[in-house]
Formats: sequence, C-alpha cells, structure tokens
Amino acid sequence: MDIATALLLAAAGLAGGVINALAGGGTLVTFPALLAFGLPPKLANATSQVALWPGRLTSVVAQFRDLRDLGPRTMVSFAVGLAGGFVGAQLLIAMDPAVFRSLVPWLLLAASLIFGFSKPITRWLTTRGGGGGKSPAMQAIGRVCEFAFSMYGGFFGAGLGVIMMAGYAIAGIQDVKQTNALKNMMGVVITTTSALTFIVRGEVDWPAAIAVLSGALVGGFAGGKLARVIPDMAMRVLVTAGGLFMAGWYFIR
Repeated sequence: MDIATALLLAAAGLAGGVINALAGGGTLVTFPALLAFGLPPKLANATSQVALWPGRLTSVVAQFRDLRDLGPRTMVSFAVGLAGGFVGAQLLIAMDPAVFRSLVPWLLLAASLIFGFSKPITRWLTTRGGGGGKSPAMQAIGRVCEFAFSMYGGFFGAGLGVIMMAGYAIAGIQDVKQTNALKNMMGVVITTTSALTFIVRGEVDWPAAIAVLSGALVGGFAGGKLARVIPDMAMRVLVTAGGLFMAGWYFIR
C-alpha cells in the first residue's frame, strides 16, 4: 500500500470515527472506502469491522451503571450476542464472494435508510414496546429477534444499533437509557466475536485495517468534542445521502 492510499483510508477512518461518535453509522463510510480502494467486498466488510471495533468500547464503560441496573438479562443478552455474532461471521466467511457482492447494494440501501430514519423508528418502537411486550411470549420473541439481529451484526453490521433497539422494544424494555446502554454493549460483544473470527480466519487486510483504525481513533475523540457543535440531523442527512449514493452506484455497476 502506498502512502497516498494509506492517508486516504485514514481519512475515511477519521470520518467514520467522527460519525460513530456523533450519531453512529461509521461503517457507511469505511466499508465503501475500502471497496473503492480495491478490496473484495467480503474482505472490505471484515476489515471495516475490525478497524472500527476499538471505538465502541468507551460508550459501554460510560454506561456501566445502566447495564448493571438491568440485572441478569444483561448476561443473557451477552451470551446471545456472542452466539449470534459468531454465526453471522461464519455465514459471511462461508458465503460465495459473488453472492455477497450481489448483496452489497441492498445492504447499503437498507443500512442507509435505517440510519436515516433511526430516530422516528426508535420513538415509534419505544412508545409501542411496553405493555404486552412484558409477557413471556413477547419476551421470547424479543430473544429470537435479538439473536437474528446479532447474526446480522456479525455478518454486516451497518445500522445495527437501530435494529437492536427494535428487538428490545418488542421485549418490553421501556427505559431509553437502559435500552441504549444494552444496545451499545451488544455492539461491542457482536463485533468482538466477529472481529476475532475474521482475524483467526485471516479475513483481514491488515495494512488497510491499521490505516482506517488510526483515523478512527482520532475521529472518535474529535467526534466527542464536535458533538456540541455539529447538529445531529445535519450529520444524519449527510451520511444517509452518501450511503444512498453508494448503494445506487453499486446497483448500476
């Protein structure tokens, strides 16, 4: 990898780190960037997940009290996330590269729309997730959704946060702080499982991962500082538009 490519990938990581810190959705920048620089789709996806993984840890540490208040269900979710993330990563590894390539525009499109409309989706689910969601049957359905969404996180991951919120709304968790803390914890668990799987199986382009990671670490710190300055809605519109553009590009290629 030449210096110019490394710097451009670091810039993509910087942007992804800022976006993750402000609103989530950094994968919608780093994954297309790795594709643009010639990585095959499966390798780009795995490399992106590994590169962005460290930036997810700080939010979980900051919300440890909310996780503790959830009690035993936190450990159950932890186990579900480990299993689902592992299965999703194995699915990606086993999938034919041509099949995954055909899925790329659909994955980008779905993730972009979920990210763009995440706030109204979350509000809608939160207002309708209580009541009957606390019944044993609905809690069981919530667990099934949690496992399925964990598989998605291990397989691709963009837009995972909003998708996880849907499962917790179905399961009847109404406290927004607890739901957000659990969602962030699951993001770490799922991506840790998938990242370790990709590393062990040799599915990571390390020069590219290190370049993106170096930018993402700086971007995560900068995003924390910029959170008070940049409007959340402006960031969401920009990232969603970029994701939709990339989806359209890969549809017509």
